[in-house]
Amino acid sequence: MKHRKGYLYKRTKDGRQLPPGSREPGIYYLEYKVAGKRVKESLGVTNLEDAETERNRRMAPLMVADEEQALESITQRLNGVKARRKVAGTLSILTDEAWSTYEKTPNRPDAGEVTLRHYACQFGRFVRWMKDNHPDLPALRDVTSEIAAEYAEDLTKAKYSSNTYNKHVRLLELVFRVLEDKAGMERNPWSKITRKKLRTQSRRELTVEELKEVCGKSKGELKTLLALGLYTGMRLGDCCTLRWAEVDLRRRVIIRIPNKTARTKGQAVRIPVHPVLQTILEETPRKQRGEYVMSGMAEEYDRASWDVTNRIRAHFETCGIRTHKKGTGLKKVKGKDGKERKVHTGKRAVVEVGFHSLRHSFVSLCRDAGTPLAVVEAIVGHSNPAMTRHYTHVGDLAASQAVAALPAFVGANEASIQPSAKELLSSRDREIVGILEKSSAETWEKDRSRVLTLLREGHLEEAAC
Repeated sequence: MKHRKGYLYKRTKDGRQLPPGSREPGIYYLEYKVAGKRVKESLGVTNLEDAETERNRRMAPLMVADEEQALESITQRLNGVKARRKVAGTLSILTDEAWSTYEKTPNRPDAGEVTLRHYACQFGRFVRWMKDNHPDLPALRDVTSEIAAEYAEDLTKAKYSSNTYNKHVRLLELVFRVLEDKAGMERNPWSKITRKKLRTQSRRELTVEELKEVCGKSKGELKTLLALGLYTGMRLGDCCTLRWAEVDLRRRVIIRIPNKTARTKGQAVRIPVHPVLQTILEETPRKQRGEYVMSGMAEEYDRASWDVTNRIRAHFETCGIRTHKKGTGLKKVKGKDGKERKVHTGKRAVVEVGFHSLRHSFVSLCRDAGTPLAVVEAIVGHSNPAMTRHYTHVGDLAASQAVAALPAFVGANEASIQPSAKELLSSRDREIVGILEKSSAETWEKDRSRVLTLLREGHLEEAAC
């Protein structure tokens, strides 16, 4: 312990850890151990020379021969935050404890696990910023309107999109509102932060050539995932977490409550299964069908949804499709050694093509095939209840014909997979159609009895399901 000076490093505003000699701007931190416990402290300086001076001052107690004296000195300094909390009053909540308190609060709005993880990342950025810029204000009640405005300005400097900026501010306003009584706050510092006007960047649909390239070069669960996105129009989360219980291959239909509207409407959509998608799904034997259609993809999406997004983006780029708007995000440059490297353009990536593009492609292909708009919207589901009222008259046969009209992009001859309207019916319905087509004046009583029996059996079967 006599000669230990701790580990000095720099932390940027976006949370990256850099060596002390890095030229990127950031706050210097010191990490060391006392009695086997790891301690991390912000030095509150941005200059290397000042950081070295502050490190020597703080580590001086550890340089003495008496370990007990060193431990007592460090403990007194670490208790400083607790002392400030006690002075602030019993209703105080430390900023770095606020998120765990928020999660345990029963009156917070309900949210799914994935959403909560995104919220935790957003709030974590604010906590790090407070430690870097206002280390002497540890409590939630210490955050003033001026500090809130300062943080909002930092979000703008970080070149976040208007949508992302608004999400950060809305979350902070929500957390502070839920915890205001427990934290002893007089007012919500985020209530007067103006939201930014949204400049939406819609994903474009893929061209026919791009669809053939993307689908043709996919394999395994990625192939299934892309086929689901293209032939159902479902969103990424719904495709990744699709369960076999929601898939009826015999009736050629997927019945699913979209995640986006599950807590508001809770209304299921019925999506016909395209013949190409039917072939892909039937490749999994019945005995091997677990809970999810793609068990690996479901686990990965639940653990880190952005990993699935990155994998899809990488596949698109491998197929020669630029996913980001030109001049934003990363770009490829050739080094002096002739090798290509990715460097940042300095502008936040604006996504033009992603998995959601398959949803746009699904709608465009249906419209190109002459499918009525009401049919298309009934299949993809709509989050606006006012619009949904117009979709209720769409029948299963109309929807099935619309999906069947889509061209084949995944491993099948288009001409060989286009079923007729009759083929889209169930085996029972086809039998009824056959009876009625052959019925005559002499056989109508017998045929009528057979049709009624088949219809009765069908209703009993559906009731059992």
